[in-house]
Amino acid sequence: MSVAVAPSAPDSADAPAVARGPRVLVLYERSQSATAALREAAELTSAGGALAVVTLAPQADPARCCGPGPGGYNCAIREEAQLDLREARDILGPAAERSAFKVLIERRDPPLAAWVAEQDFDMVLLPARRLTLGGHRAARKLRSSSGAEIRVVPSQP
Repeated sequence: MSVAVAPSAPDSADAPAVARGPRVLVLYERSQSATAALREAAELTSAGGALAVVTLAPQADPARCCGPGPGGYNCAIREEAQLDLREARDILGPAAERSAFKVLIERRDPPLAAWVAEQDFDMVLLPARRLTLGGHRAARKLRSSSGAEIRVVPSQP
């Protein structure tokens, strides 16, 4: 499933350039701060722009010796990621109709930082995590690899 969040082009080559709204990405993982990030993104893109929601599906390494492989576990993780995206759609309500959704599968898709840089987002909203010493790891990686504005969104009281 690819994420198509490019702004629509004008109808003709002679048409004046149309100002586009922000291209916003939300990293979704079930939490109150992720819900707050979705709501903020929907508000930022309500007058135009593009909204994409991504979730990550980490995968276990293949077994080094005989014994059961991680296939069942990895499949369950991918299914759980799809459920996360369905939950994000429900939270977004009507805004989900104008949003794109993507699961980034470890070792199959590019890492989050590379994918964000490739997609050329204007802003990335990350849910805040509790007890994260040294700050949000994903935020640090994204700030160093992308020109997007990176925001860590706390949960709403």
